[in-house]
Amino acid sequence: MNKVLKKAAVLLTAMLVLVAALPAAKVSAKDSAPLHTAVTVSGKADNQTVTYTAKLDKTTVSDGRVAVLYDANVLTLKKNTQGIRFTESDVNKNFEESGQKGIAYAFVNDSAKSVSGTLISLTFDVKKNLDGQDTVVKTVVYGLNNEDAEVVAASTLEDTVTVGREKLKKPQLNSLTQTLLGVNVKWTKDKNADGYIVLRSTSKNGKYTEIASTNSGNYWDILVSNNKTYYYKIKSYQGKGSKRVYSEESNVLSIKVKKFLGIFG
Repeated sequence: MNKVLKKAAVLLTAMLVLVAALPAAKVSAKDSAPLHTAVTVSGKADNQTVTYTAKLDKTTVSDGRVAVLYDANVLTLKKNTQGIRFTESDVNKNFEESGQKGIAYAFVNDSAKSVSGTLISLTFDVKKNLDGQDTVVKTVVYGLNNEDAEVVAASTLEDTVTVGREKLKKPQLNSLTQTLLGVNVKWTKDKNADGYIVLRSTSKNGKYTEIASTNSGNYWDILVSNNKTYYYKIKSYQGKGSKRVYSEESNVLSIKVKKFLGIFG
């Protein structure tokens, strides 16, 4: 087949992918050799990136058709890259199947080609202000072939990752320690928290006042008086301004301040 016909075949393949029914067989990504997919999440909500890769073990192929489906309410496609080079290829970033958004990729080579490595890689941004949730990225294989021989049969591979903000845990206030600098309040940090509010009262069940906001795991309270008992608790938060989400308040600890060398009066 000459190059012009090859190109026409690729374009026709891409059109067929648009109207074809999804392959019925569901296959674990680890059992789909020589094709393997992987999805990873990096960054911290609300600034997460999802990276998808489809790789081939060393094999011989002449043509193929795949589509990657994702939840557009969760992910936004940012970048797509094709690794292995073929004579002709076609990428359709506006692919849809049963209302699900995706990207379709079809390729063909002038002759069967021995290949290995990345077939296609995609980068997604995770939408902001999402509660922690699982999202599925599906790889729909319409067929990878070596001329008339089937290399990977029609099938659907699924990769699931957790994205968005995990729910904040109830903070754990660990200790109150008095030194010459004041009272040091320490707690266990939560990797999902953006910061912490320190609250203080002069009675356990009284009114607590916010005395500090910090992203550290401790706070030095220097505005304390001698021979006075203080009660502390904290709460963590995610987000900024009016969009902050707060955790439950922590346990309460107390300490009686004792004067050192006139530091506290």
